[in-house]
Amino acid sequence: MPGALFLEGQNVNLRTIEEEDKEFLRDGVNNPKVGKKIGAEFKPLNLNQQEEFFQNEIVSGDSIHLAISQDQEIKGIISLIPRNDETVKIGLWIEEESHGEGLGTEASELMINYAFNQLNYHRILARALEPNKASNKLWQKLGFTEEGTYREHVYRDGKHHDLKLYGLLKNEWESQ
Repeated sequence: MPGALFLEGQNVNLRTIEEEDKEFLRDGVNNPKVGKKIGAEFKPLNLNQQEEFFQNEIVSGDSIHLAISQDQEIKGIISLIPRNDETVKIGLWIEEESHGEGLGTEASELMINYAFNQLNYHRILARALEPNKASNKLWQKLGFTEEGTYREHVYRDGKHHDLKLYGLLKNEWESQ
């Protein structure tokens, strides 16, 4: 059973993450075509470790984590992670089978609107590994400005990769 509807879009909805979603979360971050593209440390995560993340971050943490769903089926995760009272970091991942369908774009638009218009954040940060062309393109398409690069910041597949940093201000979002 999918979590409670929180934000409704045309093609995707953002729902609460529930106990039964833990296996989806574990399988997603362990999938090399998903996990290697996100900026986090890529190492195996078992169900017990996923349970710990679920309890510490999703249930008890200050961050907001929502399931990206389409037709009542979970397709990915999107998160807002507070940095301070004015700034929040956005992050997401989509299951491999749903890459390229625009789900990340619509989910991000819903979450950006929520962050600026409901939570009253002034600034949203995003980041993407340099080889992850789809994520870099997504943030640019949504109006984020590239603000910097952590050079050779992440080691994957035998080489170091740059991590691109993006920012979006509330007035920039409203003027689009």
